[in-house]
Amino acid sequence: MHFTASQDQLARALSQVSRIIQSQNSMPILGGIQLMATDNTVQLQTTDLFSLLTAEIPAMVLEPGYVVIPGATFSELIHRLPTATVDIESDTGTGKTVVKYGRSRTTIHGFGTERIPEFPGIEGNSQAAIVPAGVLSELARQILFSCSKDESRPILKGIHMELGAGKLVMVSTDGSRLSHAWVALPDYRGPEIKVILPAKVLLEGSKLAGGQQPVSMSFAPGFVRMATDDAILISRLLDGEYPEYQRVIPQTYPIHIRVPLLELKGSVERAHLIASKDRSNSVRFSHQVGTLQISSSAAEVGQAEEQLDCDSQGQEMEVLFNSTFILDALKSLTGEDLIMELSGVQSAAKLLDADNPQYFHIVLPLRQLV
Repeated sequence: MHFTASQDQLARALSQVSRIIQSQNSMPILGGIQLMATDNTVQLQTTDLFSLLTAEIPAMVLEPGYVVIPGATFSELIHRLPTATVDIESDTGTGKTVVKYGRSRTTIHGFGTERIPEFPGIEGNSQAAIVPAGVLSELARQILFSCSKDESRPILKGIHMELGAGKLVMVSTDGSRLSHAWVALPDYRGPEIKVILPAKVLLEGSKLAGGQQPVSMSFAPGFVRMATDDAILISRLLDGEYPEYQRVIPQTYPIHIRVPLLELKGSVERAHLIASKDRSNSVRFSHQVGTLQISSSAAEVGQAEEQLDCDSQGQEMEVLFNSTFILDALKSLTGEDLIMELSGVQSAAKLLDADNPQYFHIVLPLRQLV
């Protein structure tokens, strides 16, 4: 294999495919990047056996071929090159690869004739969902933090995704909080789809092309394919039944509070400074019409009490929440005003931007964790 390519384009492609390489691998070749040169194009591939990430760059291919080369070493070298172009030549039989730049060269020993493990291929099709540029990045920001970190509940480490009826819906929950967002996809004409997307796949899919290009999403039994003009991510889906999350979303809220988002976020951040020093990590919301009080305490540290004016209606009520969960939700919102709806002392609360009903959070009180 022998080709010449732009150092900048190769470095950007390496940064993209290197993200799914694990720092520790039971198979050494999983730490490698496969380069395949054909038809004035170089294809770079990596896999962690759960996902396959492919990027392509234009190149002057002098001799077609392939090599698998240690990913970390090769990527760091290319990023440090002082020249605008790089010449790469490898011996397919031994894997020995010579990287030439100006009057200098570096030799890296590859994996001989080995190739990275094969992965099921999924082709794009006319029924693919085209997600506008930047939308997956926004969904990842809104949804991922509510995924479970608990290994004993692996299905909650994924994202419930529904596609159909002209919209894309994503839901995540760890059993104590829930994030729900949807975006309109009026041009989608494919079948209704319900899958569980691994959190890492949404994160990596949102980073394809730096989030600057539309992403085409296609599905096959057990697999998802996300593609941009110059990168493709194929991944396995999670297998199992996602909880009936609709059951934890209250249908009515007797208390409705509207308050400036930045003011509330500041108050909760200050209360969290105290709450985080206590084992319960709790913050108390006390509502009276026109007033919202946020308070916290830690026995050996102190107390915090914040008072906010608000536009509200409904009865007086005190509800205890995990301060981190509330703060995570507030940090993900971007509107000027926040709507907080309370359904009871032992029932879930709903938080959303006043001007964006497509995205909301459900947080259970500390006394009713599931």
